Amino acid sequence: MSKQRHHINTFKPAKKSKPALDTTVLNLHIDSLADDGRGVARHDNKVVFVGGALPSETVDAQYLRRHKRYDEAKLLAVSTPAEQRVDAICPVYQRCGGCQLQHLNYASQVQFKQQRLAGVLAAGSANQMAATLPKVITNSEFGYRHRARLSYHNGVLGFKTQASHDLVKIESCPLLAVELNTVLSQSTAAIAEFLGDKATAEVVLSLSDDGRVALKIKKEGFVDAKRSAVLAEKLIAPTFLHSIEGSKGAAWRGENAPLSYPVSEALSLPFQPGDFTQVNIAVNQKMIQQCMAWLKPESGELISDYFCGLGNFSLALASAGARVIGVDVGEAMLRRASQQAKTLGLAIEYRNADLFDAENIVLDGASHKVLLDPPRAGAKALCEVLAQSKTVQIIVYVSCDPATLARDLALLQDGGFVVADAVMADMFPQTYHLESLVYLIRE
Repeated sequence: MSKQRHHINTFKPAKKSKPALDTTVLNLHIDSLADDGRGVARHDNKVVFVGGALPSETVDAQYLRRHKRYDEAKLLAVSTPAEQRVDAICPVYQRCGGCQLQHLNYASQVQFKQQRLAGVLAAGSANQMAATLPKVITNSEFGYRHRARLSYHNGVLGFKTQASHDLVKIESCPLLAVELNTVLSQSTAAIAEFLGDKATAEVVLSLSDDGRVALKIKKEGFVDAKRSAVLAEKLIAPTFLHSIEGSKGAAWRGENAPLSYPVSEALSLPFQPGDFTQVNIAVNQKMIQQCMAWLKPESGELISDYFCGLGNFSLALASAGARVIGVDVGEAMLRRASQQAKTLGLAIEYRNADLFDAENIVLDGASHKVLLDPPRAGAKALCEVLAQSKTVQIIVYVSCDPATLARDLALLQDGGFVVADAVMADMFPQTYHLESLVYLIRE
C-alpha cells in the first residue's frame, strides 16, 4: 500500500506592519511635571508626556509613541517659555540619557523634588508633615560625581542615549568632578587604542579623596596582559589602571591599593572601583549628619544599620560611641568593612544576610534604633518585620526611590510608626532622581 503524501501548508500570513506614526504637529499647554521630569499635557482626552517641556509653557510637539492610556511626544519648539527655563550647559544634553532637568533652573529643580517627597508623605500621613514641604540638603549643582560608569562600543566612549542602547560620545560631562573630566581628555585616545574599533566594554572611573583616579575596564573576550601593561604605562598620574576584566580568561590586575571615600572630616572608608559609594560626597556627608542628629547615638547603646554597605553610616554611629550591627549581603564588601572597623577600633559587627528574604532577617532585641538605606527596590520584607517589632522605637529610612518609599512607609505606619521629620537630599542635581531621609518614631 502506497504511503499517502500529506501536504503541509507552510504559508504564514505576513506580519501586520505597524501603522505609520502620526506626524501631526501638536500645540500643547504644559500643566505640570511628571515624576520623571517630563512635561504633562492633555490632548484628545489623553495625557501626553513631553520631554524637555515645563509647566505653564505652550509648545509644539510630535508623537513619539502612542499608547492606550497615554502618549509620548518629542518637543519641537517652545512658543511661550516658562520663567524657570534656562539654557542647558551640556552640548549633548538632549541626546544623553544622564540628565533630564538641565533646562529647569536649579531652585525650581529643588522645589520639584521637595513637592514629590511631600506628596509621598501626605499620601499616608495624617500628621503635620502632610501640610509642610520637607527640608532640603543641597550642595553644588554641577561637578559633584566622584565616580562614573561609561560604555564603549565600536570606537565610541560615552553614555547611553535616552531610551536606547546607542552611545553619545562624551569628551567631558558637567556632572563629573574635574579630575574625572581630566581623565577623559587625557586618556580616551589610549583607551580607544587598547580596545579597538569593534570591542564592547564598560569603563569605570573612581576618584579617591587623596586625588588618585582609578580606571577599571570590563570587556568582552580575553584580556591581553602585555597590551594591558602598555595601557597602564600610558596613563598620566594621578590616574592609574586598576584592572581589566574580560568575559573569558584571566583578568589583568594593576595597582590595587584601596581608594578612600570621606564620610566626614575625620572618617574615610576604603573602597575598590565597582563598590557602591554615594556619587555625591558633600551631600552624603550632610545626610550622615542629619541621621546622627535624629538617632542621637549614646555611648554603649546598640543601633542596627541595615543595607549597611561598606559602613557609610555605621562608621559615624560607632565613632559617636554606639555599638553597631551592620547587615548587608556580599562577603567581600563586608570583610573590607570589618577590617576598617577593626583598624579604627570601632564596635561594629557586620553580618551577612539577604534582607529581601524575611527568613534571613533577625532583629536584635537590644536594638531600639534602626537605620536602613536600601537600593531602589526598597525594603518591603524588612519593613514588615520592623512593623511587627515591639522593641524598635526609632527608624531612619534613607531612600533613593519615592515609589518604594511610599510602599514601605505605609507598612511602617500600619505598624504604629509615625513620620516625625523628613528631608529631601539632592544627591543627583540636573536629574529627576532624589534621595529622601525620613525619621519615624513609634507612637
